[in-house]
Amino acid sequence: MFPLAVVPIILVEFCERLCYYTFSGTQKTWLQDRGYSNSQSSSLNLTWAMLSYVACFFGGWLASSKLGIFMTTAALSFLYAVGTYLAAYAALPGVENITIYLIGVFGLITLGAGGIKPNVCTMGANQFDPDAPNANEQRASFFMYFYLTINVGSAISHGILSSWASSGAPSLGVSLEYGYFFAWTVAASFMALACLFFVLGRCCYRKVEQKKEAPVLNMMFETLLEGSGSSMGKLALLGWGLIPIVIAVAFVNAFVENNILKVAAIVVALTCIGSLVAAHWDNSYLPAGGVRMCLDCVPILLVGNLFFNILQSTIGSVFLSEACQMDTRTDRSDFSVEGFQRNGDFFRLANPIAIVVVTPLMDFVIYPLVKRTTGREVSMGIKVIAGFSFAIGAQLIAAAIEYQRRSDPVLSVPSHCAPYMMVKDSSGHVVMKEPREHVHMSTTNSFYMLAPYAMVGIGEILVNPVLQHLAYEGAPPEMKSLLQAFNLFAMGALPNAVASSISQALKAQVPNDLNNGNLPVVYFLNSAIGLVGIFCFFFVFHHAPERLKDSHSKDCRDMATASTDNEGSDTGGETDESSGSGSSDADVC
Repeated sequence: MFPLAVVPIILVEFCERLCYYTFSGTQKTWLQDRGYSNSQSSSLNLTWAMLSYVACFFGGWLASSKLGIFMTTAALSFLYAVGTYLAAYAALPGVENITIYLIGVFGLITLGAGGIKPNVCTMGANQFDPDAPNANEQRASFFMYFYLTINVGSAISHGILSSWASSGAPSLGVSLEYGYFFAWTVAASFMALACLFFVLGRCCYRKVEQKKEAPVLNMMFETLLEGSGSSMGKLALLGWGLIPIVIAVAFVNAFVENNILKVAAIVVALTCIGSLVAAHWDNSYLPAGGVRMCLDCVPILLVGNLFFNILQSTIGSVFLSEACQMDTRTDRSDFSVEGFQRNGDFFRLANPIAIVVVTPLMDFVIYPLVKRTTGREVSMGIKVIAGFSFAIGAQLIAAAIEYQRRSDPVLSVPSHCAPYMMVKDSSGHVVMKEPREHVHMSTTNSFYMLAPYAMVGIGEILVNPVLQHLAYEGAPPEMKSLLQAFNLFAMGALPNAVASSISQALKAQVPNDLNNGNLPVVYFLNSAIGLVGIFCFFFVFHHAPERLKDSHSKDCRDMATASTDNEGSDTGGETDESSGSGSSDADVC
């Protein structure tokens, strides 16, 4: 049996994921209804995800250095709940205030997510007495249920709340115009209850002595400064120094329509990535020690996470845009404007379902079968190739579906989750059509989109655990927090920053009405990025220290449950409370 204290901790994670994916799946469509274009609303959605990952550094630092893991989680869970209520109020008909919405979502929810994600799983693992005879088995079981709650929360958000947001809940008496207010209020109420139960459970939590944490960031910068006399050392300082600039430029680029800024965002990101990979290709110019061991992992983690998660980011942007211009009606005989329609985010259900179903299939059937047949473990290289292949295949299938959609007739029914129609005025400028009307849906069956969503999920299972395991094994114990923090950044913040810039740069290919653009070009470009990613990954992996290649031969079955769409990448391992920033097997936002 689990300790009673685990229940409110799991509840917090369940509600946080439910809220996070409710906003992830619906803020793009709400912003479109406020006049933002198809590409800019996608860019803003990706930028918000980027900020949520960046905030994990703040949450980890606050827990390990200032407030402790309980107070950090409680305080930022409260901010999370306040942010969701603010967003719901901003969506209330008659209010519909962008400024209030941005404060709630981009401000408070981002801070809340950053406080919860790197800490709550570690706190849950802390509830198991390490001296108990079955502690390891119980902890492994806890991670399984923890992972399950993540996917249940995301399934509710994708399967129910996102469609309530864009179409209302007629069966509950909620009209279409109150949909976002109602769905976001439901999500906010879940988060508020979770925060309340978490605080009330304080008397039950197992106390873990706060250990003095070594100033690992100071150690890292001191090591980099020691090597700054060489050309590679200077390049390393350039790369690390560009990271906050990449974040800042991507943030501004999402809000400001400027062609120079679009180019600058991509150039700065590529310069940062190239500098870090080149500088840490060979770290012999740095003094030996734990920091150098961590930096040996940087090229692999950066290249693998960046290229794969650019592909993965399409599930919250162009996949959603495509699904929203397909026939999403629940009743195909209903041609009314008010008829209930599934939000395009509904089909993202295939992603967590694929992860839940295929993870044990891989772990207990496919991998053992390959080992029995060949006499060898499935290598890291094979897993990464297979994972990238599934993600690239998802892009190509989505492109094929889009070609079919474009050839199908257009219905007279506006899609609730598509952007507004645009027309040219007398001077030739593209303006919003008045009276406002959503782009009409095609007759194409929207359930076709289940296939690309599921394929990306399978790709995540194959790639993410490999990189998470590499990050865990690649650092000495005192440095695991540092390397996991970088892995968080490489997995979520940097790819979303780059994908956001790409979304803005390809605006002409993804107009409000996809029939006037060329969405398959975006998919083909993503596929090319994936192929380049495979080549670059093996190039850096081939030159990596042997200890990193050998580390994957260890049993990493626990890591199989760490893969998400980031649909459930929130598992953890070490129980040291001081490791709030990510001392874990797979402590991922």
